[in-house]
Amino acid sequence: MLSREQAEAASNAVLEPKRQQLADRQERKRQRKELWEIHRQKAAIGLVGFGLAGAVGYYAVGDVFPWCVLGLGIGFALAAICRRLGITVNK
Repeated sequence: MLSREQAEAASNAVLEPKRQQLADRQERKRQRKELWEIHRQKAAIGLVGFGLAGAVGYYAVGDVFPWCVLGLGIGFALAAICRRLGITVNK
């Protein structure tokens, strides 16, 4: 018969690989979720910039497309700056 400490050591030896595998899987899932959150935030800010610049370009200049592209670029740049400063925008 095994003592309590020996039984715990044996069960830990058997279960440790599965525990490590589960912890690794959860860490990869967390990293993937964080990456998609970054992309979602950049897309949201970029599209807002796209729409605002398109509206301004349409009413001020009469040409939409170049201003939309400029607004999209500015939106992506603002999103990158916000992420670097640790500011969460769309939560």
